[in-house]
Amino acid sequence: MLNTMKKHWFIVLVGVLFVAATVYFAYDMTKDFLPGKSVNGKDVVFEINGQNVTADDFYDRLFEDLGNSALYTLFERAIVAQSFTADKDMISEAKIQADATIANFKNYYGAGTYEAILLQAIKGVGYSSIDDLDDYFLHIASVQAMTKVYFNENMDELLPAFVTAKKPRIVRHILVKMDDPAKPTQAEQTRWDEVKNALAGGESFEAVAKRLSDDTGSQADSGLLGYVDSDTQFVPEFLAATLTLNSGETSAWVKTTYGWHLIRVDSTDINELKKEDGFYTALSNYYPKAVFTMIWEHAQDLNIDFKGNDTIKERLLSFMGIEEAE
Repeated sequence: MLNTMKKHWFIVLVGVLFVAATVYFAYDMTKDFLPGKSVNGKDVVFEINGQNVTADDFYDRLFEDLGNSALYTLFERAIVAQSFTADKDMISEAKIQADATIANFKNYYGAGTYEAILLQAIKGVGYSSIDDLDDYFLHIASVQAMTKVYFNENMDELLPAFVTAKKPRIVRHILVKMDDPAKPTQAEQTRWDEVKNALAGGESFEAVAKRLSDDTGSQADSGLLGYVDSDTQFVPEFLAATLTLNSGETSAWVKTTYGWHLIRVDSTDINELKKEDGFYTALSNYYPKAVFTMIWEHAQDLNIDFKGNDTIKERLLSFMGIEEAE
């Protein structure tokens, strides 16, 4: 069945917590010993083209990388806390996500183990207690809301290049599923003919999709797949056909391994795209420094004062990839 690939950012965040737990655990468990040969009394972690990398080199670099990341995390949290006020719905949603994360960790690691691992995970993203999970998810949601505002305020400047490169659109489709699309069975052909006749008889695309489409993921929503661009993970034939259509156009029948699809682009209008969370996610992926730029602009609005500590400021700007105008 065609995978609509809706972007469930909550699942991604849980994945981040799993990775954070793994990295933190690996660092904590190996920081005091690394097996292998020694050079000048120092343990060698690995060797590249005859050049030894010692434990000291490794952990100095790890500290530098994680140190800058941790510094930025604290900076971002402070800026967001003073620049954005979450509403009740966001606070409630953060609580739901925190509870779901605890349940996922408990189910995955077991009742006797999950708390220690989850604690390592939350420490890995800059918090100190499992009770901080609500704050973690609320912070992520706040950054997303602030980033959406930033994109909307700068849309005239940012949109043209993005549209040219990614061809964003809102899409729906009808699927007639077949085991071998090149050789439909009699039953499959009959179902395909039923779809064609319904459309030819004047029934709307949406109504036919809801009544007859075999894509269970989109059928209930009248065939709506939502936001699509050139990075969407659809099968190649489907994506290629989708990207050739203009707003309001419907494709010819498109064959994929799932069967035959009829595809319609509902809209490429910016006002419609803005209603789709996937649109802002795609913008963030296309402009990876946008969040950093937004955070730094808010810092300037708050009259951030580094108290003469130019090193801290330089490390933050370097991490964010921002060069201040002279």
